[in-house]
Amino acid sequence: MLRDSYRNRFVLGILVLAICAFAGAAFYAFNSSLLKPDNSYLAAHPKARWIKLDLPFRLNARNNGSEMTLFRRKFDLKDRMDIRLHLKAFRGAGIWLDGMPMRKFDGNMQKWREGIALDLPDLAAGKHELKIAVINENAHPALLLWAEYSGSAALNLSTPDGWEASRDDFVWNPAADVAKPGRLQIANGFERSDQALLASLPLMLPLFLLGAGFVWMRESGRGPAFVRSFDFSPAQFRFFLLGLWAVMAFNNFHDLPLKLGMDSVGHFKYIEYVAENYRLPSPLEGWQMFQPPLYYIISAVFYKFLLLIMDVESALYWLRLIPLACGAILIEICYRCAVKAFDKNCSAQIGATLIGGFLPMNFAMGQFWGNEPLAAVFSALTILMCLTILKERDRRNLKDFTLFGFYLGLAILSKATCTLLIPLVLFFVLLPLMAAKSDSSNEKLSCIRGVLLTLITTSVIGGWYYLRNWLSYGKPFVGGWDKIREISWWQDHGYRIWEHFTSFGSAVIKPVYSTVNGIWDGLYSTLWLDANLSGMSKFTSRPQWDDQLMMATALLALVPSIMILAGIGRTFSKPVRSVFNGNMFLAACIVVYFTAEAYLYLNLPIYSTAKASYTLGLLPCYGILAMTGIKPLLDNIYIKSALCGFLTVWGTTIYLTYFV
Repeated sequence: MLRDSYRNRFVLGILVLAICAFAGAAFYAFNSSLLKPDNSYLAAHPKARWIKLDLPFRLNARNNGSEMTLFRRKFDLKDRMDIRLHLKAFRGAGIWLDGMPMRKFDGNMQKWREGIALDLPDLAAGKHELKIAVINENAHPALLLWAEYSGSAALNLSTPDGWEASRDDFVWNPAADVAKPGRLQIANGFERSDQALLASLPLMLPLFLLGAGFVWMRESGRGPAFVRSFDFSPAQFRFFLLGLWAVMAFNNFHDLPLKLGMDSVGHFKYIEYVAENYRLPSPLEGWQMFQPPLYYIISAVFYKFLLLIMDVESALYWLRLIPLACGAILIEICYRCAVKAFDKNCSAQIGATLIGGFLPMNFAMGQFWGNEPLAAVFSALTILMCLTILKERDRRNLKDFTLFGFYLGLAILSKATCTLLIPLVLFFVLLPLMAAKSDSSNEKLSCIRGVLLTLITTSVIGGWYYLRNWLSYGKPFVGGWDKIREISWWQDHGYRIWEHFTSFGSAVIKPVYSTVNGIWDGLYSTLWLDANLSGMSKFTSRPQWDDQLMMATALLALVPSIMILAGIGRTFSKPVRSVFNGNMFLAACIVVYFTAEAYLYLNLPIYSTAKASYTLGLLPCYGILAMTGIKPLLDNIYIKSALCGFLTVWGTTIYLTYFV
């Protein structure tokens, strides 16, 4: 008992230190970003609001170049007055009063956060016009202004009250608050999710009654004999889901246009380059050429083989076989992870397999070219191996650690995002190993050797690519937005504000492209449905999903979202147990990935950074934590029946949505 108490205190102490270190590192990283002149966060001020030219939100990428907006404010003074202006311009400004220049733009855009103070002494009574030209590079110009006055004048020059904006000094319109939601015509073509849900009730209600009623009769023993004796194991359920996936893949294979998919053309150009040149491209040579190469090498080999037996267009369709296979493998991995996590709890295993494997982003990403599905497979396999090592302490060996490093190496060779798993697996494998009850120092030393073997294998399999980048470009990671690529582009918003990190709600009612409203709307809408329409920005070009069912899933997704949050809460409420059973590792994966995404969102001010597809490899985490959250309630037959009824509705709706 004393030994257990010491072990628990040790684990809890190390865990608290790790959480504090992570929080401190995250705070330092975010705060450091806000001090950089290249960062586009527009800090709020109590006396004014940032304003910009009122333009429709643009979904397509914008070309590199300078932008200028004129802002003006007309005002009438009844008495002579001294006025002191305080303003910040994003990122440079020239100022005129009544047509006379008061300040010229000096061309320096690096000190825009410092602000400008300008005195207008002894301003005569009468009508006046204050005009400010704001210049920016690869972003929308924006202005923040407030004023101090002498005496008790009832005058308000603060933005946005009374301010106008123009591009040409000819057509003037009221300036817009930068927090104003983007106007998207494409979203108007879809029903609100509440309306879609009501319209779908004739399908959903019978499904709910079927699922809930079947489980209730089976659990209570009051149904027909075939219901009471029905036994559907998690293994059989996994094959059922795989069969459904195969049918969907066969049905959709040629019906979905080739142009669909996020950056699909850029991904194919990479594949074509490798296939034709038999070498890897430089990150500077194309739109997606900065990506790690594993998916593109595999696809290039497959593409060259396909060209021997079919024409180019047919080969392009068959290239989709790779992401489709990855989607099926992810279902299998979700099942295997659920078996590790829930041991003999068949209901929890089935629920985790369904929620993880049938997450809509798996359907949306798994049918088009791209490296994300392959990276997700190896990330999920890494998670599976981590759970295996944690749960099977008596049976682990050096082979397991080698396989662990092999999967992790292939993951980082598929996508740079997967490097986030390295510190996570190291910490959550080492901590329980070092705190184990065993007195054998040889056993612990063997485990340390295993972890070192994992690192060496990972470095050999995937580290060479990042070493190549380091030697060639002075950095291991070259992002799509990196300046050395000289591929300048930007998207709306072009800036970040506090509301982008604190608002949520549009994704539940009007989810299509709700990424434009903030990070949480973006993550929710792209996790639970194809809210970005597979990269299509025109209504007529959207994928042939069932629009009504897809909208309805935005509201249905509130239930599994709450389950996941409850699972994370239960994990942190029992921290020591969660470290040893692997749940803390699963929760930490989600926390770290979401934190990294928020950091990227802060530093890359384009709407498309707020997407959950970066976490596609965490499908097992979502499924297991969702069932962890609801597991204590499953002993109640009515709650269990209701959950099964809901999952029947949710899973069927997801499947029919993406079955074209």
